[in-house]
Amino acid sequence: MLEPELIVAGIRGLLADPRVAATLIAGLVVLALWASGIVGSKFHLPGPHITWPFLGDAVELGITSDLSRLMFSRYKKYGKVFRLSMLGHTAFVVSDEVALRSVLSDDGAIATIPFRAFNDLMGEYGTQSIKEIHGPWRKLILAAVSGRGLNELLPGVAGVMARHVADWAKAGRVELFQAAHAMGLDLSTDVIANVHLKALDRGWFKQQMRTFTAGIWGLPVRLPGSDYNAALAAKERLITALMPEMQEAHASMLKRWEAGGRSGPALAAALLEEQERQREAAREAEAKGGKAPPPPDLSIKEAMLTAYFIGGHTALRDAPMTILNAVVAAADTTRFSLFTFWAMVAMSPRVQEEIFAEQQRVIAAHGPELTPAALAAMPYLEASFKEAMRLLPSGGGAVRHLTKDLKAGGVTLPAGEWVWYHPHLMHCLDPVCWDGNTAVDVPPHMDWRNNFEAAFRPERWLSEETRPKYYFTFGSGTHLCAGVHLVYLEVKLVMAMLVRRFRLALKAPDMLARCTRVFPFVQPVPGSDVAELRPREEPLPVPGLL
Repeated sequence: MLEPELIVAGIRGLLADPRVAATLIAGLVVLALWASGIVGSKFHLPGPHITWPFLGDAVELGITSDLSRLMFSRYKKYGKVFRLSMLGHTAFVVSDEVALRSVLSDDGAIATIPFRAFNDLMGEYGTQSIKEIHGPWRKLILAAVSGRGLNELLPGVAGVMARHVADWAKAGRVELFQAAHAMGLDLSTDVIANVHLKALDRGWFKQQMRTFTAGIWGLPVRLPGSDYNAALAAKERLITALMPEMQEAHASMLKRWEAGGRSGPALAAALLEEQERQREAAREAEAKGGKAPPPPDLSIKEAMLTAYFIGGHTALRDAPMTILNAVVAAADTTRFSLFTFWAMVAMSPRVQEEIFAEQQRVIAAHGPELTPAALAAMPYLEASFKEAMRLLPSGGGAVRHLTKDLKAGGVTLPAGEWVWYHPHLMHCLDPVCWDGNTAVDVPPHMDWRNNFEAAFRPERWLSEETRPKYYFTFGSGTHLCAGVHLVYLEVKLVMAMLVRRFRLALKAPDMLARCTRVFPFVQPVPGSDVAELRPREEPLPVPGLL
């Protein structure tokens, strides 16, 4: 074995050679530049300038598992603009409210999702980034999942939820994350995206979708056994299997597209007119005492297919991607929102009893049915959901690609850079909730880990004086989540069903604090998310449940 003195002497001898020393120094500089992903002119922009290769800030986040703490510490060190590197991409997080106004209105910025795994799996069809596509697409989406379209979805959504809740009730327990995933997939496939499969087995389809969605928000690593690799394979299987299923819908849309002169607005208008004719036929049938036809078949799927045609993606192979995109759009927000909400309500017996008392008042005023009027009369339940989403947003904010220079926080970010507005940071800095104290690791109104009951206060949403100013969980501006009202309907329905019959209690009360994967969504350690359903002594009636 070599003596330490000999090793040190050998290193000194090597470094004494100027060529060796210069090579080592140059190597370290190159490594630093490669690890940070920046060159030359970017050094004058806010840091941190050096990050872990490929993994970026996931390393630091993995140590604390607290996204609010990471964001707030960066804010304290760098101010209103700093770098963040996640999922193989680096962007500048901006919390300058004035600067964000133009960004969020698409003035000098393009809405995009820059993460490679997401784009490899979901494709880049311009539904958010190209105005000529985004306008008609959003109009159709809103028609499908808001207003009358939302009311038409209610029976189907309630039916799926009642079946799931009945299964949990029989077991007396529920694994929250898996249950949220399963419910979100059933809702999106069977109701919201309205996926019609003639020959394809629905069970097989949903299993492939589980594999597909597991890789969307991961690192783009093509290694055997990786979620990303498995998701790419599932995508190809799904496209191949769905092409025969989509032939009729694709041919029908192609005819509409040609009839409308290949105009996006004309195609959207024709679809909306057809929807209104179907509604009028339903009203006439009901007025005559006949059987009402099913609700209009204008779903997220049709909106996606329209967007693809406007963008020039008219090949049959593109058509199956409308189903994949529609299901993911409807399922992902649902599953992560439901999981976080259920977990936080289960952690607070006080909030559960307030929700139960509100349900008593709702039944007294509207009866036991969960109608649109009854759901609208649940302000405390809605406030509880908003509070959970304020503390643990189910989305990672949004990224914009700058098309012109942006002045923010005393810094000029040049065109071509990526700007990230992040709900965790914006909610930390909310002027209604935050007293400006930077001596803490996390502001008290966001520190649910160490002071849960003080942080989780749904009551703050029920008063003009205490209502938070910032609420970026579902986006903002022209890109506010089009399905946000659908999410509210879903969480109100399922929580009303649960709290009317049960008290929820986590077997591991610190389950959320133990989560090690917190970006872009919170996911529990497997097996730690079991909630017991303890029957109430005097339960309230729930339609569809015995």
